[in-house]
Formats: sequence, C-alpha cells, structure tokens
Amino acid sequence: MLIEYDQNGMWQVLDERAARPDIDDVSERWARGLVEHPFPIALLSLQFNRRYMKEHGVRAFYEMTARYVDDLTANTRRWADAWATEATSGVIDRVTTVECDLASEEAPMHCDICKKTITALLYLDE
Repeated sequence: MLIEYDQNGMWQVLDERAARPDIDDVSERWARGLVEHPFPIALLSLQFNRRYMKEHGVRAFYEMTARYVDDLTANTRRWADAWATEATSGVIDRVTTVECDLASEEAPMHCDICKKTITALLYLDE
C-alpha cells in the first residue's frame, strides 16, 4: 500500500485531510463519547496520532506504526524465549511476565486507535 499510495498521490490527499481538522475541536467531540477518566489514554492517543500526522505526514505515521508492530513481533519472540527458559530452568521471570501482560493489553488498544485515526481521514470528505 505504501508504494501504491506513493504512485497514485493518495498520501498527499491524506496529508491535506489530516491538516484540516482542528485537533482540539475533534478531541472535544470525541471526548463526549468516552467515559471520563483522570488519564484519558484513548483520547490522548488520538490527539498524538493527529498531531503526528500533521507534523510528519500520514505516510510517516504509517511507517511509525509499522515499526511499532515490528517491535511487538520482536518482543513476542523475546517473551517466547523467556518462557522456554522458564520451562527448562523452573525459574520464573516475573518482570518479563508483567511486560508481556502490559503489551498484550496495550497493543490491541493502540493499534485499534491508530486504525480509527486513519479511518476518520478516509471518510472525512464523505
């Protein structure tokens, strides 16, 4: 998709769309649909994504998220190795277990918010 969008000019279209919405206005609208929390991570993540796209471009946002997924893959291999070591040694690495648990919660939430951020751009003109 990256190369296809390079060739057909879609990145420029998405950059133009990403530049249009006022982040605070969009955040206020989306905040009304969220449950209030002292640290509204979903809303802050959406704001970060929008700002990142405005500052670096939508293609760079895609590249950043691809690196994030690559890092998750590398961590999954690391955790699998740690669990294999635990199985053979009988010694449990509690820190690795907590790290894995946190990532298993963080990754789906962040990935889904990234999808929602870009989806909003795709449908902005409809």
